[in-house]
Amino acid sequence: MNFKHVAILGAMPEEIGEITNQIHDKKEIFYGDLKVIQGTWNDVERKNKILISVAWSGWGKVSSARAATRIISSIYLGEKVDFLIFTGVAGAVSNTLRQWDIVIASKLIQYDMDARPFFEKFVIPAISKDHISIDDKLLKWTQSSLENSKKKDLNLRDFGTINIGKIATGDKFISDREYLEEIKLQIPNLLAIEMEGAAVAQVAYQEKVPCVILRTISDSADEEAATSFDIFLKKYKLRSWLLIECLLKNL
Repeated sequence: MNFKHVAILGAMPEEIGEITNQIHDKKEIFYGDLKVIQGTWNDVERKNKILISVAWSGWGKVSSARAATRIISSIYLGEKVDFLIFTGVAGAVSNTLRQWDIVIASKLIQYDMDARPFFEKFVIPAISKDHISIDDKLLKWTQSSLENSKKKDLNLRDFGTINIGKIATGDKFISDREYLEEIKLQIPNLLAIEMEGAAVAQVAYQEKVPCVILRTISDSADEEAATSFDIFLKKYKLRSWLLIECLLKNL
């Protein structure tokens, strides 16, 4: 992949970790209360310099869509954003997933989108689609980048399996197994559930900017989710930069 200006977005500062300490020549742009930090990241091994714009949006579809729109519009050193990475944590839906497993979204669905009877359930009226698909080449590149880095770097040993699959997004923190089962019945083969990814993917799709949605499993979206999430987030903050660095090193 050959991208010059990469936007990196998460819902919380913990989800983008130490990246603001890894970039140089930093400057800040404010859009109301949204702060976008810009700078350069140098890959010493490949002698490659990448322009970075980074921000955290806050929880939920509206906040993340707003932040995605703003950050995609950022220009740094004369270069437009040409790739967007959204990263963070998610609740497991599939019984095969455990904490620290990674999910790369191949399809993203807004499980609370329902414009019936004018459109079928889940269809987004603006684009007449019930899901956003991520480019297959980007999926394979993301998967191989993470797998190769995981084999070589002991710092990544805490992360589990790397999976590609379907992620659902909605404006609800799910800690109710019965509610989750209802969603699973409506959306077969769902891997994970969260609150921002499909909204960010829709913005990227409509703005014609390639994007990757990368999630690490924090909890099982059940009655223990709040406790699991809180404990996990403190640990994840120390490691979230490692996943971002993997991708940047392979650009």
